Amino acid sequence: MNRNALRTLEMKHLWAVAAMAGLLALAGCQTTPKTGAPMGGTQNAAASASTSGAETTGLGAGQNIGSGATGQKPKAGPQSAAKQRTVYFAFDKSVVKSDYFPLLKAQAQYLGNHSNARVLLEGYTDDRGTWEYNIGLGARRAAAVRQFLLLQGVDAKQMKTISYGEAYPADPADNPKAWAKNRRVVIKYLKPGSQS
Repeated sequence: MNRNALRTLEMKHLWAVAAMAGLLALAGCQTTPKTGAPMGGTQNAAASASTSGAETTGLGAGQNIGSGATGQKPKAGPQSAAKQRTVYFAFDKSVVKSDYFPLLKAQAQYLGNHSNARVLLEGYTDDRGTWEYNIGLGARRAAAVRQFLLLQGVDAKQMKTISYGEAYPADPADNPKAWAKNRRVVIKYLKPGSQS
């Protein structure tokens, strides 16, 4: 890796840390959501201007990302398959698709039955758009999943959110299929006593 690429990567990580600190400060000011409130919020169209063309492909809950044999793992909880803990989003959107309601309801039921369980909702984006915009979009996606789980009765104290934006892609390729895999929220169960 050359020096310029390394500096760019270091700057992206500094921006991510600064953005996360700001988001954590804002999270402290958060109010309890109202029943029936929209789950996504409005989207800023600025990121579309920084991309070349709109993507027409996306993934639904039933499509084969990390698919394995069904019935081998529980449908919810820390031992559930990764596909049972991942919600995918449309390009430049943070609205939870109805395809993912059953998955999230199963996770909410598990969390409701296990009051000591804690999750980190990790928001991600594809690499189109600015670093700053992607951090915000990842945060909105994680917040949308959090709001859905709150509306299902999950205790707010059981959940934390974080946005990694375009960092840590599920698929580093530069094509529509890879971008669709990267636009996601991962529900990560934390070990008891973890401060993450």
